[in-house]
Amino acid sequence: MELSAFDLDHTLIQGNTSSHFCRYLYRKKVLPFSVIFHSIIYGLRHRFFGMSLADLHHSAFEKLLRGRPLELLEEYMDKFVSETVNGSLYIPAFARLKRAQQLGHYTMILSNSPSFLVKRFAKALGVNAYYATEYSLDEEKRFDKIKKILEGKDKARHILNIAKKLGVFLDGITTYSDSVLDLEFLQVAGNPIAVNPDKKLRAISVKNRWSII
Repeated sequence: MELSAFDLDHTLIQGNTSSHFCRYLYRKKVLPFSVIFHSIIYGLRHRFFGMSLADLHHSAFEKLLRGRPLELLEEYMDKFVSETVNGSLYIPAFARLKRAQQLGHYTMILSNSPSFLVKRFAKALGVNAYYATEYSLDEEKRFDKIKKILEGKDKARHILNIAKKLGVFLDGITTYSDSVLDLEFLQVAGNPIAVNPDKKLRAISVKNRWSII
């Protein structure tokens, strides 16, 4: 048994699934343009101007999700995921996933995107398990607060736990990600692979002679 684990955004999927979903909901007239504007600004601040992952999630949650009913978003999720899988897969990484599945690897998606989206991508892509950022709902099933943001250290912990249960050794673990924020996730693998890596991760990958897609 071997284990292959993938980040989702900018790895299996081109771009950020949460941002894509926001724009999709705007086109469906579910969200106003102001929400899209803020999601773009937060994304740029995180990617290029040092906004922390936690601050990104909390800011985005306040503008996009708090108080909105989960049921409203669920009406559009399956169609969105289907269209994204058909049009926005990053084929080199997706080919690695399909190859791992053909070889009988235990496959996983670990993403800090919302669990209600990641769950559906995991099903569509046929992986064995997924972990993602979790939210709590109030009594009316409206988004209430962020329960747990899935960070790189959390991904690493999940990988090690699953590997222990499956009896997979270090050299049987392969991990894929684009971001230096997933460094701990990549480091637990015997075969870490950087996918379209950011500048910092590319430098680390070159230094450590990790594979780069």
